[in-house]
Amino acid sequence: MKLPVTIDPPEIFEPYLPLPHSEWRVKLSFRIDFTNGGHIDGEGFLLDVAGSSVEPQRAAEMLVSGMNLLRAGPVTINTLQVVRRGEHDDG
Repeated sequence: MKLPVTIDPPEIFEPYLPLPHSEWRVKLSFRIDFTNGGHIDGEGFLLDVAGSSVEPQRAAEMLVSGMNLLRAGPVTINTLQVVRRGEHDDG
């Protein structure tokens, strides 16, 4: 899928659970718009993933779930890169 992409997360999806022993993390830049106005932007945001790939749809769901955003609307994924834990700048 070509980025950036805007995704409307479904109302029900698998919750995000941190995997502190996972070898992989997804590094994201994004914007989340809220249904009641406003938005948040993130750059270089890291989430644990089980494997060496993740689809933008799932990344959007993980962001909304991981931050417990109740009024999340469209999620725009600007960049998405799966990296090995410890082989990236997470300073």
